[in-house]
Amino acid sequence: MSYSIAEIAKLLSLNIIGKENFADYKIKNINSLKDANGDEISFIADRKYIKYLNTTNAAAVIMDFSLLKDELPTNLKFAILDTKNPYLAFARMTQLFYSADNVESSNGFVLDNDFIDKTALIGEGTVIYPNVYIEKASRIGENCKILPGVFIGQNVIIGDNVTIYPNVTVYSKSIIGNNCIIHAGSVIGSDGFGYAKDGKEYVKIIHLGNTILEDDVEIGASTSIDRGAIGSTIIKKGTKIDNLVQIAHNVSIGENCALASQTGIAGSAVIGNNVIMGGQVGVAGHLTVGDNVIIAAQSGISHDIKDNEVVAGSPAIPIKEWRVSMVLFKKLPELFNKIKKI
Repeated sequence: MSYSIAEIAKLLSLNIIGKENFADYKIKNINSLKDANGDEISFIADRKYIKYLNTTNAAAVIMDFSLLKDELPTNLKFAILDTKNPYLAFARMTQLFYSADNVESSNGFVLDNDFIDKTALIGEGTVIYPNVYIEKASRIGENCKILPGVFIGQNVIIGDNVTIYPNVTVYSKSIIGNNCIIHAGSVIGSDGFGYAKDGKEYVKIIHLGNTILEDDVEIGASTSIDRGAIGSTIIKKGTKIDNLVQIAHNVSIGENCALASQTGIAGSAVIGNNVIMGGQVGVAGHLTVGDNVIIAAQSGISHDIKDNEVVAGSPAIPIKEWRVSMVLFKKLPELFNKIKKI
């Protein structure tokens, strides 16, 4: 698929600056400034890549012209597509050129009927690839793509326009909303880590609840989201979860959150809306993290966090305090030696 520079500008609400004779030039692909060819488009959202503006072969570059105009090459070789948020424009552009799943659409479905229960309902335009196993009374909406090796348990409900990549397991009673993406190897709705102690032995708690992913949720590869022991584990609308994340039973994660890789959230924790967690964050169970909180990588959350806080460290403290602590920490050997001499 290709678009002219003028078409891209119109579709993404961008302004063309310079090289207006390029307006009808066809763009076939997206690439980095460093590697782009003459029929490709790129973007710059970080000043550390300015050096590549002098050497790029891209036909067009998305940027905030007002911020970079004094640092551009004298003889521009590319058209500028101006926007105040080039990274967002880049995201929109990827959706323009490529579907989120890169799987070709089809009017029918490819399947072996022996692996799909007769009571399962498959929506119009949904593509079921070979070696998918769907148990009884499950419902899959329209225009979904279920790739090879996926297991879908009993009484699962999947909305429209959902893509599930190979070897995903969706346990019984799970609910997946519209426009969700689940990447390879992830597990939705497995039993949580729940046991009762009987002397020296552990007695397993059978988890009776389910897992709910609301609309527009994306789950990275090899992530596990446990079902509720009683009730639901809920990932709310628009939240994005990276690879290798563990979400325990009865956790509630709010809308439009972003959780980076290797984060772990213990049982019954409540995460507010618009929360950002860096990689390897750990959240203890039965805690509440408020709205609009930012948690730095490798932080340990051992107490409730109020709305709008930015925290770091383990145990986590306000990030300004943490930075001061790190400065003092580096001075400890020097201070120790001074004390020894007293």
